[in-house]
Amino acid sequence: MSNCQKLCVFDLDGTLNQTHLYAVPAHQKALAAFGVTDKTPAQIQGTFGARHTEYVPYLLSNPNVDPETERKYLDMVAEYENQFIITNGKPFDGVTGSLSRLKQNGYTTAICSNASLRYIKNCVEKLGLSPYIDELQPLMPDMTKADTLKLLLDRLSPAHAVMVGDRRYDWQAAQANDIPFIGCLYGYNPEEVKDSPYTVSSAGELYDVIASLF
Repeated sequence: MSNCQKLCVFDLDGTLNQTHLYAVPAHQKALAAFGVTDKTPAQIQGTFGARHTEYVPYLLSNPNVDPETERKYLDMVAEYENQFIITNGKPFDGVTGSLSRLKQNGYTTAICSNASLRYIKNCVEKLGLSPYIDELQPLMPDMTKADTLKLLLDRLSPAHAVMVGDRRYDWQAAQANDIPFIGCLYGYNPEEVKDSPYTVSSAGELYDVIASLF
């Protein structure tokens, strides 16, 4: 029998993390270094939650960007993010309270993100979420979010699980793995999840909606 009875899986950017506070200026500085000055904060923000193979060509305005250039860009963004997250980074209002209530009531919590393990760990630590998160599932080579969510579910074998996120990737991953999905309308792409069966308008609502599903 599984030791994990109630699993809550969260996307990171746009669900727990107010990514725009530090990532937008980080991308702006990196883009300027690459000679790109036409991307607006809204356009940068619209890429949050996507895989780097999707958003880097878009941001650099080069659909045929080579792997070496892509890596240089990502490394530069990461360097700037590490600087800005210290002063600018914070979770959405209500996140810490909701996660704390989940932990107090016996839920296992996890993050499943289209980001590297380094990035996820850095965010969780800098945002003060380490006491409330049990498991981390990063992006894996040649895998979709549905695939990595399955890896997490297979590893933990929960009796019951739910996925929480703000992008279509999150909803599709939940559907592919036959678990309920909660769409975060306060996130960066509410139009993508507004028609999901369960939604929240603020992170402070998460505990009550999750509890209702279990």
